Amino acid sequence: MARAAVLGASGYLGGELLRLLTNHPRLAIAQVVSSGHPGTSLAALHPELPALAGLTTVAGADAVDADLAFLAQPPGEAMKVVPGLLERGIKVVDLGPDYRLPSPELYAATYGMPHADPAHLSEAVYGLTEWFSEPVRSARLVANPGCYPTATLLALAPLLAAGELAGPVIVDAKSGTSGAGAALTAATHHPEAALTVQPYGLPSHRHLPEMRSALERLDTPAPPLVFVPHLVPVVRGILCSIYPTPAPAAHPDSWADALRAAYAGSPFVHVGGPPRLGWATGTNHAFLSVTRSGEAPVLFSALDNLGKGGAAQAIQNANLMLGLPADAGLTAAGFGV
Repeated sequence: MARAAVLGASGYLGGELLRLLTNHPRLAIAQVVSSGHPGTSLAALHPELPALAGLTTVAGADAVDADLAFLAQPPGEAMKVVPGLLERGIKVVDLGPDYRLPSPELYAATYGMPHADPAHLSEAVYGLTEWFSEPVRSARLVANPGCYPTATLLALAPLLAAGELAGPVIVDAKSGTSGAGAALTAATHHPEAALTVQPYGLPSHRHLPEMRSALERLDTPAPPLVFVPHLVPVVRGILCSIYPTPAPAAHPDSWADALRAAYAGSPFVHVGGPPRLGWATGTNHAFLSVTRSGEAPVLFSALDNLGKGGAAQAIQNANLMLGLPADAGLTAAGFGV
């Protein structure tokens, strides 16, 4: 039985990690770290997880003793602790953004702070698991992708690799309010977010440089991306409506087959009709669809931002890093509503 530590246990991603790990057959929760709630019983922090009631949080990464650590922390926090964890032989899956971008210069321009660990930034494997499974298996540091990039790239990557798309590609994305994290903000406060839809993150959302960089890692031609995210009054889930420009010799009628072929070996990516958020809620599943609006092709991608867009994909990556089956602990069904 491998041992895992979760850093950032009080946030939504940290809580989702703990929920999923309680049912993992080969990965046990060894430690829970919360700098904001040190010395707190998990019974108080997450009463919805009674199986963890005997655990108490510790304050910092220095005390971590595990085979692998999940870091569910805000920007700028993971790079403070990753060097020490790796030095002690602890593998890391970072659910935050600190190791997703390829250069410290791009990180500084995107997040408004210098990168404190450029040596390991260049080592990190981008954990879009269906596309980078072999590098993930041998990695000691994996950068878990953002939720929007996961939803967008799963839909676009096979078609870009086949030369089917030109530019621009318009990504009209909607996300539940849990995507903003547990910290209260004026925009995500319930009276502001309920019963309305709000575009945000303009003119350039932080996930846009990540998407462009990921396409470069995939060695696919990167057409201009127009990415507009919206906050919708649901708690969890992402739905992307993607309006691509077909290449001159493209065959949109074959796109669904191309997506099915690309993900034929994946237990988590499904191609069918226009998806619903409830199919993915609480799971590591993503649902893709190809349809038309008149003569124009349209792609849809749906997943749970806390699941395949966050904690569940992090566990999928950890499974590969530890030599476990990719679907270990990730076989739960969706809520279906």
